[in-house]
Amino acid sequence: MLIDEQQEPTVENLARRVHHVLIQGLGEGSKKVEQYVPVFVCNMDRHSDCSSGGLVFIALKSRTSKRKKYPPVVGAWMVVRDLVLFKDKVPHRTFYQWAKCHGPVYSVRTGLTSAVVVLNSAKAARQAMTEHHSSITAKNLTTALKVLSLHQTMVALSHYGRDHRLMKKLMVSHLLGTTPQRNNAFMRKEMVQKLIASMYVELKEACNDTVNMSKIILGHLFPFALNQVIGRTVEPLYVEELGSKVVSLQDMYNLIVGDPANAALEINWRDFIPIVNRWLPNKKLQKMLNDVTRRRSALVRALIHQEKDLLSSGKEPKGYLDMLLKEGEILSERQLETAIWEPVIESTTTSHVAMVWAFFNLAKHPHTQERLYKELEQVCGKKAVEEKDLGKLPYLKGIFYETVRRHSPLPLVPLRIVHEDVEIDGYHVPAGWEILINIWGANNYEGEWKNSEEWKSERQLEFPMEEDIYRTMVFGAGNRLCAGWTQAVTIASLIIGRIVQNFELKMPTGHEEDYDTIINTGTHRLRPLISILTPRNL
Repeated sequence: MLIDEQQEPTVENLARRVHHVLIQGLGEGSKKVEQYVPVFVCNMDRHSDCSSGGLVFIALKSRTSKRKKYPPVVGAWMVVRDLVLFKDKVPHRTFYQWAKCHGPVYSVRTGLTSAVVVLNSAKAARQAMTEHHSSITAKNLTTALKVLSLHQTMVALSHYGRDHRLMKKLMVSHLLGTTPQRNNAFMRKEMVQKLIASMYVELKEACNDTVNMSKIILGHLFPFALNQVIGRTVEPLYVEELGSKVVSLQDMYNLIVGDPANAALEINWRDFIPIVNRWLPNKKLQKMLNDVTRRRSALVRALIHQEKDLLSSGKEPKGYLDMLLKEGEILSERQLETAIWEPVIESTTTSHVAMVWAFFNLAKHPHTQERLYKELEQVCGKKAVEEKDLGKLPYLKGIFYETVRRHSPLPLVPLRIVHEDVEIDGYHVPAGWEILINIWGANNYEGEWKNSEEWKSERQLEFPMEEDIYRTMVFGAGNRLCAGWTQAVTIASLIIGRIVQNFELKMPTGHEEDYDTIINTGTHRLRPLISILTPRNL
């Protein structure tokens, strides 16, 4: 008898019985079974351990080719429930919890789409980004990201091809490369000076010693990012397309950064069932996304037209936009618009997230703050830290990299489609499958980081200064390397150093454990960072 009715009906026994049925059905002399996978569902509570679950699904593939090792599989339809409907709010943490149970590389299935291989270690992520770059080129975006990126015109979200190379080349040559960054050094210095001055003003006007550091930092980062792109100080602007409205800097932030960032988090479950998305689209979501992109485009077009008028009246070409306008017909209108708002978004959001979390941890770890202050005092004396000093301040650099490791500004990157068979970390990934890199998971994977949940800047001192880019997966790797990583490190390090030189930071009572309050797929703090500032005797 195939199934012994008296045998204890455990999950393991059931798996063995079904396997036996499959083998008998195929016949002992038939072609080799390539893969059979008993799939167990982990407890979806991200704070609990992955324990014994129920047997949900058994996948069978039979081929004549040599047996291959596929990534272990995590339960399918539970993924649809908790990720597509976004109940969890922090999918990068759920993926990380599953890695503890199944290992850093595993696969999931969502809806009717192909299998998705999730990478939760730096080793696997770098392998996908470098060795297999040419085999994993296309990106599979959500409905929200497709619309907001103007159908993948955005460099960070576009397919790898001619247009991607052109846009990235222009961005590096005229904005993020060595020469333009050198030319913009004065703008960075001026921005930091204004930021420090505003903190003293805010502290003087406050009824106590507490200030909203999130608001102050953002209030200087965004104008800097915008001015760097436009090439001049941007003032409130009349935008006829928005209904004869004068747009303030705060409105500009909302239109270019805030509103699109919030809209990008909208999850459309139809994305995981393509035929439904094709015939029954989410019209309410489409209307909202179209409105956000329309308003953003209206502002950017107004900025472009204003700059054209200034150039025609004799203004000397100076900023990134001026350089792009000199290129003439090389860019379409859509590409020109994207080239303006994309670097503004990226320069603002990631740097802001990194600095807010850095100051949060410095306020919680006074010994780290004091060690940094002594390093700054030893290298700079009583003078303000400058960009040329950063290479002599390894502990300052360590604080920045430990912060972005622990609080990765962009925890998940868009899905990438595998168009030819590859092997990643010893696992076979067939063409047609998709790759999802969990940056947050890779930067916190216990197999590569000891006591990974601790914020400990000393661990970053183990890396040579010249190997900055290899410290975390935040900036990617190989051809996937973020074009603006040097600017991000420079600005954040400079601001952190200057603020610690001028102020001692403390955490207000009741805010010490305000740690896991993050919004959806990002790692922003849910509430602004409120700190107690005590001016130092300079």
